[in-house]
Amino acid sequence: MIELILQYKWLFLILGEIIFWVSLAGFFIVRYAFGLEKLSKYFIFIWLFSDAWLLLLGIMDYRNTGTFDTFQVIIVIFLLYALTFGRNDMRKLDRWMKRNIRKWKGEPPIEEEKEEKLYGLAYAAKQGKEFALHALMYAVALVIFSFFSDFQSPVEVLGMNDFGDTLGNIIEKGWFADPIIGKVTGIWMLVLIIDAVITLSYFIFPKKA
Repeated sequence: MIELILQYKWLFLILGEIIFWVSLAGFFIVRYAFGLEKLSKYFIFIWLFSDAWLLLLGIMDYRNTGTFDTFQVIIVIFLLYALTFGRNDMRKLDRWMKRNIRKWKGEPPIEEEKEEKLYGLAYAAKQGKEFALHALMYAVALVIFSFFSDFQSPVEVLGMNDFGDTLGNIIEKGWFADPIIGKVTGIWMLVLIIDAVITLSYFIFPKKA
């Protein structure tokens, strides 16, 4: 059975994601369209199962191949997202679905459901916290990847004459000797830099009402 799963690991990965999104749709339909709040909570166990399934797939594949490749990298990123940004995005999606299903059913919005809109420094501080979470997620990923690949020599990574060359080298090769892990961490570093610039802009040019 394990051999079959590993042979079609990408298919089982996709099936796991399909189960997650179907259960998510079922959660919203049962919870808000039919008003069965207690029953909808059972769908949470399916979400947890899908995350556990991803973790199990990654462990089985690593034990089988003995190498850390693209498959495990994708699983690590999925799980890190689920544990960080995923929770916040899920709450936003939950509010959005609740609001729109009530509107579709012709029910008035509940007063406490209305979100407080932030502007100025309050909004900038909120974006700063989200960036800090992104940076923490990146740091955790580096720690996890360090168990599977050695870091590149700092001289090789940073030993460039020009800042642009150094930055380009980091983005191109990342921080690790393994080319796959290095590429992932390098591209992610570029995304983190862009996120930092956007976040900083909210402090320099505060969002207006």
